[in-house]
Amino acid sequence: MFKCLTWNLGYRLKKISSQMKVVLDRNPNIIAFQEITLESSKIIKKILSSSYKNIVDSFELMSDQSLLKGPRRLGVLIATNYDLKLRSQNEFDIPWPERILAADITILHETIEFYNTYIPPGSSNRWKKIETLEGLYKGLAKHTEKKRILCGDFNTPQDELLKYGVCTFAQKINKKGVPKLKKIFRRGSGNRWDQGERNILEGLKEFNLSDAYRRIHPVPEKAYSFVIERRGKVVAKRRFDHFFSSRELIIKSIEYLHKYRENGLSDHSPLELVIK
Repeated sequence: MFKCLTWNLGYRLKKISSQMKVVLDRNPNIIAFQEITLESSKIIKKILSSSYKNIVDSFELMSDQSLLKGPRRLGVLIATNYDLKLRSQNEFDIPWPERILAADITILHETIEFYNTYIPPGSSNRWKKIETLEGLYKGLAKHTEKKRILCGDFNTPQDELLKYGVCTFAQKINKKGVPKLKKIFRRGSGNRWDQGERNILEGLKEFNLSDAYRRIHPVPEKAYSFVIERRGKVVAKRRFDHFFSSRELIIKSIEYLHKYRENGLSDHSPLELVIK
């Protein structure tokens, strides 16, 4: 049995010590963080180094770290005591290679392909989101006998509806709760945007990478990991943070840990997955 935890830390430098205490208390075997920076990664590594022997971030594979500014200042990190070997970033044709970290992690003499990603939000990065999702899908859409885990903050879906299933941001949900695809979305093809999100959320199932949370908690249970507030009022709840896993990995439990978001440690709830 092993435990994995994925968490978008929300780039809150003053909260790192408290965030790491939460993680150390929960003692996951594999940690996947998103929205880290060169600065925060140094602090995280220093705190975790006494408990985890292998800690790597996506910046380590960058040949030119001067590019890590503006929207590109954010990357991902993996920590574990299992044997870990980094995979090439060339597996994925994406605009910002630091947004994914791929590793072979050996657990009890078996190697699992582990992927941690942070998809750029479409509201601020427009088509970079879809280009990243498309590159991620292309790199993972293959049949393999290896067990795989994909996790992170995907900034999708918009919603999950009992009758219609996944609703992407290229769809508009009318007052009757019916989603309709927009022909043009963010000055581009609504169909391409819809397919970019949908390929990850649903299409990877064909390649033995399915939504781990929904295998245990099927719709209509509403779930979320990110809450949008305006003027102190909640206007939307999104399930942006996910684990996708091979069916051979039997899930004992998977839960969003909302109390840490509610306590202000991040704007995202961590997601904890236990494999038996």
